[in-house]
Amino acid sequence: MTSDPRYEPLVGDWTGEEELFATAWTAAGTARGSIAVRPGPDGIHLDYVETHDGGRLDAHAVVAGSGFWWFDSYGFVPETPGTAAWEDDALVLDRRSDRGRTVMRLRAADGRLAVELDTAVPADAELAPLVRGVYERTD
Repeated sequence: MTSDPRYEPLVGDWTGEEELFATAWTAAGTARGSIAVRPGPDGIHLDYVETHDGGRLDAHAVVAGSGFWWFDSYGFVPETPGTAAWEDDALVLDRRSDRGRTVMRLRAADGRLAVELDTAVPADAELAPLVRGVYERTD
């Protein structure tokens, strides 16, 4: 198990429906998401799959201490780590690049995992919703 007990409610296998918001690159719609969260020595590892009519996104994330790394099937490689921090009961993962900024909030309660993913392009623009998902525990 991870050394920080705040991660424990997030650990597990989750599936659920997602609402996708329109962006300059994607249309609005719905998707099916699955997230597997595993403990690490100083954080967690996430494996994420999103499937929808237009395709599939596979991603792997590592949260270690105050750092956050995201790798996905779109092929974007992080130049620098993002940040990981707790705000009340939500784990907030914030990353920036030349393409913009994304902020993911994960919150587990009552057997559900809620995820809010916001984006800003350029990185200093106002954040806008990208994905909203509610997932049920499957393990």
